[in-house]
Amino acid sequence: MSRERNTEQQIIAAAKMIFLRKGLAGVRMQDIADEAGINKALLHYYNRSKDKLFSLN
Repeated sequence: MSRERNTEQQIIAAAKMIFLRKGLAGVRMQDIADEAGINKALLHYYNRSKDKLFSLN
């Protein structure tokens, strides 16, 4: 599996965990980045909005 695909899956899994805990309105992009263990710039590279991430879960 490519590193890029692995990072993308890591972000989606982290977002799912955070959304389950806090709900859409309570989540910041920084929360997702922290949970995924990446910086916020990399998160924005893969996903421009939390709404898009929410729709993937």
